[in-house]
Amino acid sequence: MKRVWLILAAFLGLAAQAAPASAGTVYTLNCNSAACGSPTNYGTVTLNQLGDGTVAHPYTVEVIVALAPNTFAGTGAGFAINWNITGNPDLTTALDGTHPLLPGQTFDINNFAIKDNTVSGKTYKASPFGDDWMYAIDSKQNGGNAGNDNTLIFDVTKTGGLVLTDFVPLSGFMFAVDIWNSVTNKTFVVAARVPEPQTWLLFLTGLAGLTALVMLRRRKLARA
Repeated sequence: MKRVWLILAAFLGLAAQAAPASAGTVYTLNCNSAACGSPTNYGTVTLNQLGDGTVAHPYTVEVIVALAPNTFAGTGAGFAINWNITGNPDLTTALDGTHPLLPGQTFDINNFAIKDNTVSGKTYKASPFGDDWMYAIDSKQNGGNAGNDNTLIFDVTKTGGLVLTDFVPLSGFMFAVDIWNSVTNKTFVVAARVPEPQTWLLFLTGLAGLTALVMLRRRKLARA
């Protein structure tokens, strides 16, 4: 029975690591200071792998920013989302206004504007989570924080295709998002650290299971 559980633990851990990228990689926006001292969940950023690598369907990453119960800030110097891609390539970024929304989600593509350092020649600030982000999407809602958009969906690709591992952190943070918190009636920037703790837990679970399985096999061989 012990052997069965060890095999199952190894399988689950490694299977989670090898799961298709299309299953989604989720980052939690739980940092509201550089030290990430607050455990509050301000929302999530989900990356989904699209495409099959062909010319007709190049590898593309779908990004879904879901804030709850917060909304995107409509004023200030922050951006709806900041991110970095390894090598700082030219990106093709498109807001996706056709993606089906879940109950409670609101998204108007007319309230957002794509930023790209390869076009503007500038970087984007998201203090205190870094001032040198290479890509961003800006919220351009009118009327301050009166807007009610709590969701942002867009697709990103580049020449040769874009995959999930092309997203890289800046100073330990994967994404930074400027939000308006309806509870405190304040705007501030939140961020997601990398790697996610659950990702490491799955990996370590699989590694521990395999290690224990190898040790058990060696003991049996030694007794034989």
